Amino acid sequence: IIMSLASRSAPMSVSVRGGGGGVRSCVLARSSQSYSFVGRIRPGQRRGVACRCSLPSNLQSLVGAFQMVPDPMARYKQLLFMAQKLPAMDDVHKVDQNKVEGCVSQVWVIVNLDEDGKLKLEADSDSQLTKGLAALLCKGLTGATPDEVVTLEPTFIEQLGLKQSLTPSRSNGFLNMFRLIQKKAANLA
Repeated sequence: IIMSLASRSAPMSVSVRGGGGGVRSCVLARSSQSYSFVGRIRPGQRRGVACRCSLPSNLQSLVGAFQMVPDPMARYKQLLFMAQKLPAMDDVHKVDQNKVEGCVSQVWVIVNLDEDGKLKLEADSDSQLTKGLAALLCKGLTGATPDEVVTLEPTFIEQLGLKQSLTPSRSNGFLNMFRLIQKKAANLA
């Protein structure tokens, strides 16, 4: 859908009819010359109140960087590079409460708060590709508030452009990593 809008400065809500006939409402925010998606209006939410679906700044930077790489193989190689840069986790932290369930590989995630109340993530895996995916989440979500992570929709996963490079089981594992991070962040909020 393409819309031409007069110079409005306040966020506005719009309804969009999907291909399946359903109507989705969302909030758009104005920046210099265009409107951008801020978030979906959830059922029962009052119009004009944006849900907190925007990406944390570190994650937004990563999504932008991955979107600039047109070649899926280059994005795949970037994940492997990120895996090499992720510090190894001490074996003492590789326990069941930190283990991500539903992954083909073994993956562990630690979520803590820093002195400013922002999240600090650590992760490790026995697979380089999975470790790269974990590194992406650590780098993208470290520095966010627990609320930002808890309310974050997993749509950023598709925005990264990695879907065609991952098997369905790896994609599911990536989503499971994200869900465990959300659960741990909720416990810290």
